[in-house]
Amino acid sequence: MPLTQKKYPDWVQKFRTRGTTVKKIGDSYYLYKRTSRRVKGKKYPQPVDTYIGLITPDGVISSHKKKVSITNTEVWEYGFSKVVWELCPDDWKKPLGDDWEDVLAIILLKKSPTSYIQRNRSLKNESEFHYQFSAQMASLSRRLYRKYGFDLDRLEPLKTIYLVCLDKTEIISKVDEKQQSLLDQLQVELGLC
Repeated sequence: MPLTQKKYPDWVQKFRTRGTTVKKIGDSYYLYKRTSRRVKGKKYPQPVDTYIGLITPDGVISSHKKKVSITNTEVWEYGFSKVVWELCPDDWKKPLGDDWEDVLAIILLKKSPTSYIQRNRSLKNESEFHYQFSAQMASLSRRLYRKYGFDLDRLEPLKTIYLVCLDKTEIISKVDEKQQSLLDQLQVELGLC
């Protein structure tokens, strides 16, 4: 390896091979793969470093962590909406016919404006229907209570269970003990949509 202005200990220097670089942060040394790429508007290629691992006297401790871009992160309310959708009683759906999904989506957005329902659905406007949505919401809440012993208000704690979308990766936020107890009583599992 060509000499550089930086002098590293011998146990670090032996890992500096062609195509790699070492960075010292505090008292630790880190090994990176060094490549370059063209950047529009720049005269010369710009360096790109990819982390390999921590250099120790015994060797390199490589990292197996996957890096995820957070520039396109979306966070949606998930728990409340998912549970209401899953538990929606048939006797509430039946009078609405083919409109039940659209009506339920509108109700969920009224109760939870950041609901994941709007993520993959094209939503219709409330004005496109002849229903009284406050009456439909009250009816849904009563029927949920009659069937499961929980109305819409008792499901409110589930609103802090989020669906986090990081590019193509989806995760569900942590579920606390109170929320898990509620899910267990309702016998609902929050699998991804």
